[in-house]
Amino acid sequence: MDSDVLQSAEQEAKARHTTLPEVVAHQLRVMARNWQASRTGETPVPDALRGAVKLPQDFDERAALTEELLKKHGVQG
Repeated sequence: MDSDVLQSAEQEAKARHTTLPEVVAHQLRVMARNWQASRTGETPVPDALRGAVKLPQDFDERAALTEELLKKHGVQG
């Protein structure tokens, strides 16, 4: 592992009053839950919102997301 990344992570763990192994274990648990949910098609927030907004049949979700990300990060298309 990159020594700068390791040092930053150790400092962050210390600032949060925890240990680096605990931080890594927590992150791995979160990732495992997300992977599991993704594999089974469970997406808690989107599932809760599904059907809340009616979009046109021809709505291009990917294009809209790309446009918003470009705006957010100050990139002109």
